[in-house]
This record gives sequence, C-alpha cells and structure tokens, in this order.
Amino acid sequence: MNKLIDKYIIKNGLSDTKANYLWYSMGSGIFALSTLIMTILVTRAVGEQIGGMFSIGLSIAQIFMTAAMFEVRTYQVTDVKNEFSFSDYFTFRVLLCFLAFAISVVYVNINGYSSFKLGVVLLLCLYKILEALADIFEGEFQKENRIDISGKSMFFRTFFAMICLTVALVITKNILISLIVMNVVAIISLVFINISPVKYFAKIKITSEIKKLGTVFIYCAPLALSNFINTYIINSSKLAIDKTMSDEYQLYYSAVFMPNMVINLFSGIIFKPMQTSMAKAYNDGELKKFSKVIFKMIGIILGFTTVCIIGAYLIGIPVLSLLYGVELKPYKMVLIVLLIAGGVNAINIILYYVLTVMRKQNIMVFFYSIVAIVSLLFINRITKMYELMGAAIGYLGLVTLLMLLLTGYILVIIGKRKGNS
Repeated sequence: MNKLIDKYIIKNGLSDTKANYLWYSMGSGIFALSTLIMTILVTRAVGEQIGGMFSIGLSIAQIFMTAAMFEVRTYQVTDVKNEFSFSDYFTFRVLLCFLAFAISVVYVNINGYSSFKLGVVLLLCLYKILEALADIFEGEFQKENRIDISGKSMFFRTFFAMICLTVALVITKNILISLIVMNVVAIISLVFINISPVKYFAKIKITSEIKKLGTVFIYCAPLALSNFINTYIINSSKLAIDKTMSDEYQLYYSAVFMPNMVINLFSGIIFKPMQTSMAKAYNDGELKKFSKVIFKMIGIILGFTTVCIIGAYLIGIPVLSLLYGVELKPYKMVLIVLLIAGGVNAINIILYYVLTVMRKQNIMVFFYSIVAIVSLLFINRITKMYELMGAAIGYLGLVTLLMLLLTGYILVIIGKRKGNS
C-alpha cells in the first residue's frame, strides 16, 4: 500500500506545476459540483419531495461542517512562521468534529423533523463532518506546496462517494441505506487518501498541550465565527424557504441556486492556492504585489460572472430543467439574480482571505454579524411575500452589504500601512 501511495499520490506531480494545478482544479471542481450531482441523482431516483429533503439536509450539514472546520485550514496554510505543528491543528480538528456532530444530533431532534427526515439530515451531517476531518490533511499538503495531493484527495474521495451513492440508490431505491453506504466509503477513503499520504510530511498524533490548543482556538475563533455566520447568510434564503414553503420549492430554488456556486468554485480554484504566497508578500511589506493580486482576482471574477449571466439567460433554464427533471421556466429571473449574488459572494470570499492574511479576523466578526442580523430581520418576511424571487433578492442584498463593509475596511488598512511605510 505504501508503494502505491508513494507512486501515484506522493511522487506524481512533484515538480510539475501545471499538473499540480490541474489536480487541484479537478479536485475542487468535483467537490463543488458534488452537491449538484448528488441532488440530481437522488431526485431522479426517489422523487422531488425526497430530493428537496436531501437538498435542505445538505444545507444544514454544510453549516455543521463549517463549524467543524473552524477555519483552522485558513490559518494553517498562512502559518508561514510555523507557530503550530500539524499535531496541534489535527488534534483541534478532531475535537471539533466530535462536538459538531453531537450538536447536529441535538439540532435535528429539536427541530420537529419526522424520523425519516431526521435520518437523512443526520447521515448527511456525518458525511460533511468526515469531509471536515479530511480538510485538515489537505491543508497540510497545501502548506507543503503540494496542492496536487490536496486535489487528488478531494477528487477521489468525492468520486468514490458519489459512485457508491448512485449504485446503492439504483439497487435499493432507499435513501437511508444509500447514505449509510456513502459514509462507510467516506471513512475508507479518509484512511487511504488522507491519513496515509500525510505521514510523508508530518507525524499524526493527538497532542496533550492544552495551552497550544487554546491558542489555536483564540486565533481561529474569529475566523470560524465569521465563516459560520457567512454560511448562515449564504443558506439563509434556503432556510427561509424551508420555513415558509413546501419541500419541492426547496428543490426548485436549489436548482437555480447551483450555478452561482460555480462562480465561487472558480474563485476558489484561482485564489486558494495563492494564500501562502500572499501571506509572505504581505508580511514582507510588498504591498504593490499584494494589492495587484487582489484587483486582478476581482477583475477575473467580474468577467467570469458576466459570462455566466449571459450563458444562463440564453440556455440556463433549459439545461437545469433537463438536469433536474423538473420545470424551471418560471424561475428564469430568479436564476439571474442569484448569479449576480454569486459574483458578489465570490468577491466577498477573496476579501475574507485578504483580511485573514492581514490578521484582522476580529473585525470581520463585527461585519458578518451586522449582515446576519439584517438577514434575521428581513429574509423570512421577503421570502413569504415574494416566494423564490424574494429569497433571491434578499440573498443579493445581504452579500452586497457585506462586500461594501469588507471593502471599506480593507482600503482603510492598506491606506494606513502605506502611510506608515
């Protein structure tokens, strides 16, 4: 087994930069598209109602996955001074995964779900929390400038899970049994695709240094809280639909919501691998290089979003209707609004990483909290009044407000640093 890992995972792409980025792009792509693909598979296999249930279950699971990740990887890959060891990050993530799943069990039990829906949501929460555990290994690969291994991990782990889910659905027509099979495969993949390769770069052990774990918590907590709140903001329109409309509308909304996630995927592929180098540039005082990358990324996102909007207007609804097997023609303008929101949110992701590199994570909590409060006050109301279009407009308003707050603060920080140099 070690020979296979060494030959196909560790050595492949060691000095080939193009191959490294290709693997990372493939892994990020299939990981991001997995939600769409699995939702389509489930909908076609067991119907629209369970498809909608599966969709909201993924949204809830994503929230708990975000809690389990605690944005440790974001700090980990920008830890150019090696303040903490891999064991510190790993131990902290294991504790978070156990805690997140325990809270998810409590959440689904107090939310009034039927026993069937409870089972679906919990199994999806378990799957996403296993992904959160895999993420800490992928962060170590990235920190070691081996984004190809991170990409291989995401690609094969997600591919095997989707294949097994599909086969189980075809054979059993039972979503609960299929999700159990998918989780078993996810655990096996974690062992062979994440745990085994990381041994080439770091020792895997549970640390007992409570003080260090506490420091990791202090440094990552503002990032985690900001990202957790942002996950709520992104999913707030879906949660509003879950509260005010029936499950099949959740499926329709998820179908037209999906393309805006392609924009986020694109921004992640081009920006995430640059986190470590950006941190070095900022710490070395190379503000021109640092700022140039930011503006270049935002320009690329704006251009890509424009192309997506034009494509969606022309052929988006027929393609999505064909993929999901449902009629989506009434929601053409909902799709366009959501794509605009996707572009704005992609810019927010870039700004989030910029503030992380600047180590200004504390102020981010304040900005994200403002937007979350606005969401709590208005998103359910506007969704109830205008249904899916209301949910889309509400989401666009939230991410636009967040972009204005983050942009303003970053400009102030850069201006002050230039003035002091």
